[in-house]
Amino acid sequence: MNQRLTMSVPIKKSLLPLWLLWFATTVVSCDKQPIGPAGPDPIVPSPASELMKIADFRALYSGTGTVLVPTGTKKIRGVVISNSANEAVGNFRLQDENGGGIYLYTVVGSPVYPIGSVLEIDAAGVGQLLLYNGDLELKSVPMDKIVIVPLTLSITPRLTTCAEIIANRNTWASTLVKINNLTNITQSSTNSTGATYTITDATGSLTLFVRTAAAITVNTAGRSITGYVSIYKTTTQDATQIGIRSAADIQ
Repeated sequence: MNQRLTMSVPIKKSLLPLWLLWFATTVVSCDKQPIGPAGPDPIVPSPASELMKIADFRALYSGTGTVLVPTGTKKIRGVVISNSANEAVGNFRLQDENGGGIYLYTVVGSPVYPIGSVLEIDAAGVGQLLLYNGDLELKSVPMDKIVIVPLTLSITPRLTTCAEIIANRNTWASTLVKINNLTNITQSSTNSTGATYTITDATGSLTLFVRTAAAITVNTAGRSITGYVSIYKTTTQDATQIGIRSAADIQ
């Protein structure tokens, strides 16, 4: 009996370091952060099967009133071709590599998307299409449904004339164009927001509006212009416009 007691003492002591080792490697280690990359998962562009051309997306609009983008509509993807400083707050022009464009009006609190940003927009069941001053606009898309994706889209401006732009403005709206051989650029009016110019070539004239906030100096001696097509149609005015991004758009 006494022998068993005296023998049990060293056995218990020998177990003590093992118990401490288990405690250090299991209980204490539970407080450590998992090993791996920090931050959110990287954004991956959607496959082509989940996207539709912006031209086909525009065709969802019936021509009158406000149209809710149907549930199940595929995403669209385009590059920002406008300078946010030369547009009203929340307005952006997007074009895809297939030549279609759309006028995006973001919800309050949305980020400012710099020119060159490639956006994927999931407007299904939430977005609304309507004519805003004659220009087809997409609005009411929640912020989390508009994602900047790590891509580069290169858009080549369509080489054209003033007359062709006027004739095709409903199709070419929010897409890049270039006009060579201008005959005149003249300032026609100013207001508290900016200045209006008339751009003329041998085929006709367009309107150019430059916001004061954009701080763009218009070279009235220039003989070519690159910019995006827009429409400004009210009860008293119907203008086909070209919007520029910087002074370098006029040469």
